[in-house]
Amino acid sequence: MKINKLFLGLLGLSAMVMASCSDSDDYSWASITGGDQVYFSNELPAKQNLSMNDTKFTIPVSRVSTSGSATVNISLTSDDNFLSAPSSVSFAAGESVANLQISYDPQALGYDNYKNAELKITDEGQTNAYGYSTYSFSAGIPSPYKSLGKGVYTDDYYFGETVTVTIMQNQENKNAYRVMAPYKNITGGGDDYLELTVLKPGDMVGDVTITQPDLVIFKDFNSGYHHSSYDADVMLYHPSVFTKYQDESFWLFSKVLAYQENGTPGQIQLAPFYYMDGVGGWNASQGDGAVIITFPGYAPKDLSVDVQYFGVLSDVDGSANAAIDVAFGADVTDAKAVVVSADADPDAVADAIAAGDLEANDVAPGVNFIPIEEGLTGKLMVVLVVLDEGAVKGIYPINFEYYGGGANPWESRGIGLYTEDFISSLYGAEPVTYEVEIEENTDTPGLYRMVSPYAEAFPYNEEGDWDISTTYNIEVYAMDPEAVYIPTQPTGVDWGDGPLSIVSWGAYYLAGGYSIDDLKAAGYMGTLVDGVITLPVFEQETGQGTMLYQGLIYLGDNGYYGCTDGAFKLVLPEAVSAGARAKAASQAKARNFERRLKGGKLSMKALRIQKNRMAPLVRNLTMMK
Repeated sequence: MKINKLFLGLLGLSAMVMASCSDSDDYSWASITGGDQVYFSNELPAKQNLSMNDTKFTIPVSRVSTSGSATVNISLTSDDNFLSAPSSVSFAAGESVANLQISYDPQALGYDNYKNAELKITDEGQTNAYGYSTYSFSAGIPSPYKSLGKGVYTDDYYFGETVTVTIMQNQENKNAYRVMAPYKNITGGGDDYLELTVLKPGDMVGDVTITQPDLVIFKDFNSGYHHSSYDADVMLYHPSVFTKYQDESFWLFSKVLAYQENGTPGQIQLAPFYYMDGVGGWNASQGDGAVIITFPGYAPKDLSVDVQYFGVLSDVDGSANAAIDVAFGADVTDAKAVVVSADADPDAVADAIAAGDLEANDVAPGVNFIPIEEGLTGKLMVVLVVLDEGAVKGIYPINFEYYGGGANPWESRGIGLYTEDFISSLYGAEPVTYEVEIEENTDTPGLYRMVSPYAEAFPYNEEGDWDISTTYNIEVYAMDPEAVYIPTQPTGVDWGDGPLSIVSWGAYYLAGGYSIDDLKAAGYMGTLVDGVITLPVFEQETGQGTMLYQGLIYLGDNGYYGCTDGAFKLVLPEAVSAGARAKAASQAKARNFERRLKGGKLSMKALRIQKNRMAPLVRNLTMMK
């Protein structure tokens, strides 16, 4: 009976040993017994997780006999030879385990790139019949990034799209994040992730020491959009990539907008260059709202503002006030406003209000009366500021004119005709001629302005296409009839791609330091002849053929050739014939009807086409990498 029990026990042990051997494909059974009986433990893992912060790891090699010292030959093979190790391992007398040190290059290996390797004891006389003579395994560096969940990625500058994305956080560096494949559902491609880091004062970016909190830097990123006209991919670059922008003052628009209670960002804003290497691109690095990343679990505050300027009203005591009608988003609890000169910097005014250095009026929903300081006259500006926990969250400048302290220098000359080709040509529409009121400055004869030419009067506009909070007049400098120019001025129009401004070609170079006489002699200035103002027409050879232009139109900070039909014309009231006026009225009505027939705004595809025709001037202005 005892013999049977012993026999059954031996059978069980044999079965256990056989199962242990057959359950693993990563080890080879050593069939020869001798020497120190060296072996690899069957407890070694099938996967070795390495570190990006190291270049070596060790594998223990075991032996049974420990009576003396010994050196055993070992071979290592690995995919692409990504591992290297000594050809032998040595045991000191009395040691049962020796560590074999294996080297690797973490930068060459990268994250999540596991490769196969095998170690083998090549001295067969030293192996152990009850151990393993080979150890097969895979090795790699696991990514330190852990998913935070689903967030929202909005590119409101170039692509105008919003998509859901996975956002990852680096567990070794909690300030580093990855936005996974943000353009996959926008362009159909792009890099696997956009990697960004929240900086802190004292961090270094190149040779620049960071002094401000909450700035964000991001690595070069391919959007996946291939620009067919230039055979180049549109990249997203942080401004620090460019020589001219290697200063912290140019990086202020890539930043954390809000934090969550757990310390992770709630929203991050990126302000990139959209750039084609060797070609040029679009500069969104010096403004807000290009790319907004909303992190999982964060509900953005509604700090929106809708404001409309009504005019200047007087109190019973004769004090003047700028009247504004304001509607706030649900989370606005602190807003202030002040009237200043139109020459003031709205950002500086807002900072002064937030710091308590400039007294301002509290603003509530509805109609508000903002006092105009006695003696303040001419071109003025209401600066409305939204604050949240003492920080500036929104700045809304509203330009207007008030001449309570002196005579209004602008006098109406009547109704003239304006042939518009700036916005029209940018959006691929036909030039349109329509009626506008013309005023002349009595203090500066020859200084004209079109009264609100891009508001309701513009036939291509629909309600909501222009800023109703401010009056946008366009001044035309014709004091010298042979040197007419239009300085850079906002139109108040935004068709969904950003605010639009215009400038004549001569004024562009005048602002660059050239003299009026030199520009006039070179033929860059417009003329006023028999009551008709025209601008010179220039030509530019492009890949699509010859393109005309008479000026520039700015979409945000980016310039495009303007008046590409060469049709700009302003006819002063005294030069308008009855026939021309009737024709213009008919044309304007037709254009207005055409736009309504097309279902509202002109095709955004037309703007994309114009971006494809981006001119050399603009490329040269941004080719600074």
